[in-house]
Parts: sequence; C-alpha cells; structure tokens
Amino acid sequence: MSSRALRPISILLVGGCGHWAAAENHVPAILTLKANGFPVRVAAICDPRDPYDHALLGHMPHLRSLVTQDRPVWIRPQQGEPTDALERRLQQAHQENHFDVVIVACDPVAHFPYLKWATDRGIPVLCDKPIICVEDAAFNPDRAAEIRRHFDALLHAHRAKPDHLFAVPLRRRANNAFVRTGALIREVHDTHEQSLTMGHINVSGGNFRLPEEYALGNAHGYTHGVGALAFSSYHYLDEITRYLLLAPGQITSLRLTLQYVRRVGDHLATGLNDVLGTLVHPLSEVDLPAVELSDRIALAEMDFAFTVELLNSRQQSLGVLTYSFTSNSCSNRSVGVLARDAEDALSFREKGRMSQYVIDLHQGNLQHLRLTKNDAVGEAYRIRLENRRNPLVGGTGRVETVYDDAHESSDVTPRDITAAFITMAAGGTPAATVTDKIAFLGGQVLTHRVFAAMYELIATNHHDAHPCPSVVVDMP
Repeated sequence: MSSRALRPISILLVGGCGHWAAAENHVPAILTLKANGFPVRVAAICDPRDPYDHALLGHMPHLRSLVTQDRPVWIRPQQGEPTDALERRLQQAHQENHFDVVIVACDPVAHFPYLKWATDRGIPVLCDKPIICVEDAAFNPDRAAEIRRHFDALLHAHRAKPDHLFAVPLRRRANNAFVRTGALIREVHDTHEQSLTMGHINVSGGNFRLPEEYALGNAHGYTHGVGALAFSSYHYLDEITRYLLLAPGQITSLRLTLQYVRRVGDHLATGLNDVLGTLVHPLSEVDLPAVELSDRIALAEMDFAFTVELLNSRQQSLGVLTYSFTSNSCSNRSVGVLARDAEDALSFREKGRMSQYVIDLHQGNLQHLRLTKNDAVGEAYRIRLENRRNPLVGGTGRVETVYDDAHESSDVTPRDITAAFITMAAGGTPAATVTDKIAFLGGQVLTHRVFAAMYELIATNHHDAHPCPSVVVDMP
C-alpha cells in the first residue's frame, strides 16, 4: 500500500527521551517512515526529562531531528502523581492532539496507567517489555501480586475492544537464530507430537556497577525495588514460553520453584564488588557522592535461579527446565564514572555489560538444540546454533549454524516492527515476514503469568529464608 493511501498518524511517545526509544529504536524508525513519505508525526513526548534540553540532545541526534521537525508537546509526569490526575492530563493532551497511536517505552513500573488509559479508549498501543511491572515487587508480596492483577485487567480491557491493536516489540522473536530454533522445534512436534522435556537456560549479564551507581535511576536501574528479572530477563522468559507453546505435547501446566535469589545488598555485603571497583574507581571523570542505598535498592533481585517442572493433566512430571540469571559474571568495564552520569544527561550506559548465554533444549529422545552467545554489549553479536536429530526422524549428524552480527543482520529488526505496527495502525498491510514476528498482547499471556509468578516467589522469599528443601555440606 502506498503512503498516500494511509491514514495520518499522530503519536504519543511515552519515555521518548530514553536511550532505547530516542537513540536505538522508535525515534529512528519514525524518522525513516517520515523520510519515505509516511504521514506520521510525534505530537507529544511524555518523559521526566525535557526533550528540548540541549545537554540531552547533544547525545541523541535522532531525537534532536525529531523535535526539530515535529515540535511535540512535552508532558512531564510528576513524581507520585495520582493515576487519575495523570489520566486527566493525558485526556486533555488527547483532545488537543488526537493521538492515533501510543508507544510506551518508559520504565516498566510506570507502564500500566498509560496502557490502561490508551486501551480503554481503543487507541493502538506498542509497549516495550516487560508489559507490566510494579514497584517493590522484589520484596513485597502484595505488590508482586499486582503484576498479575494489572495484566489481567489490561487483557480484559483489550479483549473488550474488538480489533484493538496491542503489540510488543521483542527483539529475539525476530532474531534469525531464535526464529530458526523455533522452526526446528515445531517441525519435530508437528510430525511426532514430541514436547520439550528438558532445558537449561543460563544467562550472564555481567553488569558491573560501583556502589554509588546503584542509586542512579534508569531503565536498567534498581531504584524502584525491582531488578534483573524486570530487565533483559523477560526476553528469555518469552522465548522459553514460546518454545513450550510451539511443542506442548502432553504439557498442561508448569510448576515453578525458586531455587536461589541474591539481592543487591547481599552482593555488596560480600565484598565481591571490591576488586574491579578498586581498578575502575580511579578512572572516573567525576565523583558521585557516596550514598547509603535505600532498602528498595538493596532488596532488588540481582541474581536468581528457577526450575520449571513440566506437568501433564494428571500432574505427572514430563521434564524440567532450569533458568538462571546472574549479573555477577565477567565484565569488560574499563571506565569509571562519566561526567554524563553525574549530570544525568543520559541514562546509565552499558560500560562493560556482557551478553552471554547457553540455552540447551531437549525434545525428548528426538532432538537437541543449543544456542550460545559470548559477547560484550555493543559488539557485533555472534550466536551459534547447534542441532542434532535422531537419524530415524531425519537427523544427519550435528548441524551448526553461526549467525554473525546476529541482531543487526537479522531479516527483521525492532525498527521494522515499530514501522510495521504504525503501518497497521494507519490501515496499511505490512509484509507478513514482519508481522509474523510481532508479539501481540494475547500471545503474551503465558509469558506474563510466568513472569508474575516468579516475582511472587522472589517477594515471598524475602519473608521465608528457605523456599525449597536444602542440605548444607561444609567445605573440607
């Protein structure tokens, strides 16, 4: 469909000054659409940071170009603002600008009011992961339970609006390596009805921080009483649940058990942070004030491990998945505190965060797949996929595929998903090769149920020191 046939689109961009929205994904995608003649305009940016601030724009040329072209209204959310007051301000801005699309890319703990407001009005929504999170969910069981309740309320509102468009741009859903893994799993299941039976998913973030940096708030921060599970972990949960849904076999339910959790305060108290900190501190451009971390930061989850038992309708165990995430792994950080950190001109950047994982999946006796990655964030990622099948179902030995520059060279990128979503909202029909890689709200039910259940277990663990039976063996 040509751009002349598309409805003009006016966008409310929530969290539009963040690095992901302004520098990496949504704003660049919108600028490309505009350059191609698409009738799209960002009418308003909702963000605590001023989108016209010169210090911020000095780090974000895409955002500078957008605000120069569109002159969006700045909506500044107020700290502690009641939901009804925020909704009134959104409604007033909507009456003045008529938003055709809402893109939500702010801190996950702030997502729900914007999502519910837009969904209740039938406005198409594109929301970054995780869809719903709640402050203090890492240690407050009542707050953790709100994740499930808020998601259910949002899903109910979405289903009450026929044809409402609600999408989630999950990068790994479109990544060629993960797409191929899913296709291999589905191929064996569709022919032989063989479910997944075992898996080990080990993810290492390696995000090293000096103690005073934990008090800096941003999308990968800990200042809202949630931590690593609320950040990149959602991607891997989504892939796990997607593969389970591609090959359910006899699986009818999942039993989740929290095996291990370590919180920010626990980590700092061990002194394991001190060695690299001693090397990095003298390299700082500026000093950040030493602060005593609040309880909500100290209690946020940093490392964790779960088992997911796969059950049939008679509650018999068909197998088990283990999922572990650790931030206390290799970091290649070689810089101290930067001036932009002290100025708060830009969200805390990677500075040595790693992106490493081993995803090992077994499909009964018929197939084994392994995905591995060992990179620093910012490098051209390389993903290795190994696959074996039993010769009786078409196996020819081990097949290994290496995906170089795995994110950027994928057939579909997150920018493509943002562009496709806006095209759909405008009445267009994007290529099926893009739309079949978009996650929609209805397809996120299992992922979000698992995500919410994990937070409920982590919060309960704060009150119960022994979440599952254990035996202590002394070192000799």
